[in-house]
Amino acid sequence: MRFIRPTVVFLVAVFIFVPTVLPAQECYTTLDDGVWGNPNRSFNGVPIPTIIDSLIPVGDPLMIGIAGRSVAFADGGELCILDGLPGGGRPCALTGDFVDAVVDTDCVLPEGFPVNNKGKFRNALLSETMALSLNCRFDPDLFLLEVTPVMLTVAALPGEDGLYGTADDSLCAYCDTMTVRMPAELMAAFEDSMGIDPTVGAVLAFANTSLGGGETYGLTGKTVWHAVKNLNRAFKRARFLVSAEPDTIVPIVLTAEGNSGERANGATAKLSLVATRTASGAPALYLSLPEQSHVRAVAYNAAGREVAVLADRVLPCGETVLEFPANRRLASGIYFVRAETASSAGTSQLATKVVILR
Repeated sequence: MRFIRPTVVFLVAVFIFVPTVLPAQECYTTLDDGVWGNPNRSFNGVPIPTIIDSLIPVGDPLMIGIAGRSVAFADGGELCILDGLPGGGRPCALTGDFVDAVVDTDCVLPEGFPVNNKGKFRNALLSETMALSLNCRFDPDLFLLEVTPVMLTVAALPGEDGLYGTADDSLCAYCDTMTVRMPAELMAAFEDSMGIDPTVGAVLAFANTSLGGGETYGLTGKTVWHAVKNLNRAFKRARFLVSAEPDTIVPIVLTAEGNSGERANGATAKLSLVATRTASGAPALYLSLPEQSHVRAVAYNAAGREVAVLADRVLPCGETVLEFPANRRLASGIYFVRAETASSAGTSQLATKVVILR
């Protein structure tokens, strides 16, 4: 039976001082090549060798490279993976003379396969590509995740079950964010040369193409290695993807769309919050109202404590800029902004945003 997290929807609860629920976030799970290659490590109490064994069933080998120049680690070859990871050395195409080799229980690597005298893979791109292949099997949702130039992730906290990567995980509001950057050359190659949207699965396929000596559109093995390595560490153990936006909105990063409530008459509310900055560079939010309403917008820190009132007045229909108080210097971290409205027509709306100040 495979040890794989099922597809779930994660909800992040605002702390007890803020009685609301944040919009859904996505949580993914990866392990780096150092963990995948350590037989003494475990995840959620399950030994790494057991997990690898479950990820490579009979008839579904883990393939590295491309057709005509590949190595398939079949059922029974898990020990070879444990022995070979983590690898090192120059990230480049495989240079041996092997053709579609298979590694199984005998753990006999093909002639020319890059290993050092300790049996470790002597090719950093090979090591990271193998780790990403395992990660995409370990967390199948990861395969279709769209990759952007800059992604921010935040650690997950296990829920009552004590396990990472399960449905009751919550976002660690007091933890630092991790900034994951993808090489600009790689992103340009996907957009300009291949004309496809980059996903984790597409990056994995590109890495295998690079290892097999296929078309890489001028990209070096080192560039591809950086991309794969960053993805393997982006969701280490279990992390929420809180933003996948370009650099232009950092350091103010919104991590979820406004959570619109409903009008009293049942129509869909259109209250929204959007990140911005004032001319002086101060952090701010665009508040968009579908009708004139009294608005109370409050910022809370990670402990659920009110730290600033951004608005508590009647505002006109349309967009209004809500600024963080200039006389209150807020520390770097995660804040929750909650906006509630009430109009003369008796309609009410609610929107919540997560903002990361850096």
